[in-house]
Order: sequence, then structure tokens, then C-alpha cells
Amino acid sequence: MGLNQSTISTILPSFRNSYPTVILWLVIFLSVFAGFQCKGSEKQFDYLRTQSVGQVSPEEPWRFSPEFSLDNKLTTAFCANSKEVGSGFTLYLKSYSEFSALQIFNGLHKSALDLKSNEAVKKLRITTFTMETEDLKSKLNIGSTIDLELTKPKFGKSGFQVLDLDSKFQGNVIRFEILETHGLGSTGRVCISEVSFGEIKKDNFVSYPWVSFDKIKNTIIQFGKAERHFSGFKQLVLANEKGTISFYDQGTILPVFFKSDQTFSFSEMYGEGDPLGFLPSIVGTYSILQSSEEGLELNLSYYDNGGIERNISWIFKRAEVGDEDYENFKTKLGTQFSEVFNPKTHYLLVLKEKESGRTFYHYELAKPK
Repeated sequence: MGLNQSTISTILPSFRNSYPTVILWLVIFLSVFAGFQCKGSEKQFDYLRTQSVGQVSPEEPWRFSPEFSLDNKLTTAFCANSKEVGSGFTLYLKSYSEFSALQIFNGLHKSALDLKSNEAVKKLRITTFTMETEDLKSKLNIGSTIDLELTKPKFGKSGFQVLDLDSKFQGNVIRFEILETHGLGSTGRVCISEVSFGEIKKDNFVSYPWVSFDKIKNTIIQFGKAERHFSGFKQLVLANEKGTISFYDQGTILPVFFKSDQTFSFSEMYGEGDPLGFLPSIVGTYSILQSSEEGLELNLSYYDNGGIERNISWIFKRAEVGDEDYENFKTKLGTQFSEVFNPKTHYLLVLKEKESGRTFYHYELAKPK
């Protein structure tokens, strides 16, 4: 039976009167539903980022970063200082997930010798958290934690170990903390080649997939770009053994000296330009703060004429065709570019003052034949 106009007219005022209450209950329902959605049992993992403690050579992230324990390659690994308390890494996920078992490839399996000379984990603590962000501030709420005993690994695929957690671990942050090693290595490193999350079904481990595996691969690609800059800097240091290297900003010349003993010198700029903008001659020590796809960040420490210690940051890059700094250099030279620089035979090195952004180029370093 359909609704006639009289019936509709009777219902509408009643509905209008209860409209605020209906809306309130609807909002509550949606909020609760959204909460269940946010904290649902997602049997998949969405990589966001990682953070490590005690990582070996953190300024060289392409060697032992946590992503290498997630890349499905048995020959790469996360490696940390075996003597540092709290060594390990934290995995941040884009969404709330759960798991009840782990599969771990313990140790460094690049070769049988690598497995023998690097430590393997004996006791591992797994902790999950829920990270909530409010007013741009993040808060971690602890979920579950467990300490696990790992056996001494064997080389090859037989080195996989499945760990049943006997309960569901839930959250969007997972922390791995190395509590103890087998104590057999000689390098001072402890390594984990692979970690995967899942559950036990019919006595078999079932791995949960990464929905964002491309993000992990892209992060590792960025590490490759960081390695390019690091390699370029080592080539600069090697060239400095034969003498001072000059960087150029159009007509301005900046003689530079970086040595393998962590000392540096910047001779005073000369050439065209505003003399007030020229750097004084400075001598001091340098350290590599980090290497990323953006370049190698260097901290230069020295004492000024008043005896006050100064610290300044510079960015070093080995620019390739298509890079922004490469294109800027090409634009500055204009029609002289092809006469001055050949990217097939020479490297383009870039030195940039981080605070001012003033950039200098060196284009006379030949590539090894």
C-alpha cells in the first residue's frame, strides 16, 4: 500500500522534530563504524617508513637500512651494532594491521662467510603500538609485546624460522628490539636478512602481502642515489690528494680541499662578483651528517678570527643528467655548455651552502676509464 499525501503530511512534522536526534545517532554510528574500520583486522601491510637504533653506518643507508629486511632478497639485511643496547628498528605502517606469526631469516646470508662473521639474533623483543596524531602531535599507545628465542641460523633457505606468537598483535607501529645475540660473529654487527608477517594455518606459515611494496623498492632506489653522492665525495677526496680542487660559480672561484683525515680547507673566493660575499679562508674538520637522494650533508667545524667555534652545513652532490642542479648548471653556461663540459667523460660535482643556497660547480674531474 502506498503513502498518500495525508499520511506524508502527518509523518513529516514528527520526523522534523526528531531530526537532530536522528542526526546525532547517525554521527555516533558513523564514528564507531569508522573506529572499527580504522582498527580492523587488516591482513595486509602498507609501508610508511622505518626508524633504526644502532644501525651500522647510518650515513650510508644503502648498506644496512631496515628496508633491506623487507625487500624479499635473502642477500640483503638490516645490520646493527651488536653491542649497543636497544639496537633494532621500528616499522611504521600507513594503516592499522594485525598478525599472529612471524617468519624471520636471521643473520646475513650474502654468503656463508658473511653468515659466520656477522652475529645473528638470539633473543628478539616484538612490540606493537597504535600511533594517533592530534594537533600535529603523535602519541604512541602500547599494544602487545613478547620476547622470542631464535635458534642459530643455517646458511641458505633452511635458515628461515617461523615464530608463532600465540595471540594477535595489532597496531600501526611495530618495534623490533635485539636483546641478545648468539655471540659468534667477528664484525660487531648483528643482522636480520628478512622479516615477514602473517599467521599459522594448518601448521603452515601464511604470509600477509605488502600493498605498498613499490614504496619499499622506491626507498631502496633512493638509497642508490644517496650512494652516488657518497661515491662522488670519495672521488673528490681522492682527487684532493693530488692538490686543491676549485669549484666555480660563473666567474667566481672557490678553491676547496677535503682530506681523508676529516680535515678541510676553503681558500678565499676570488674572481668576479661582490667582494663582500666572498668567503674568508677557513680551515677545520668535517663530518658527514647524512647521505640521501638530495645529497651528502656535511658539517664544517672551524674557529673564526675571534677564536669562536663555528659550524656550517654544506650539501655535496654528484649531479647526473636531468637533475635540477645539472639543469641549473647547463642554463648558467648557456651556449658554452657543450664546450666546457662533457657528461660522458666527466663528473659534475656540486657544492651548495645550505643556509644561503649559493651553489658552486666542479666539472673537470674525469670519469675512470
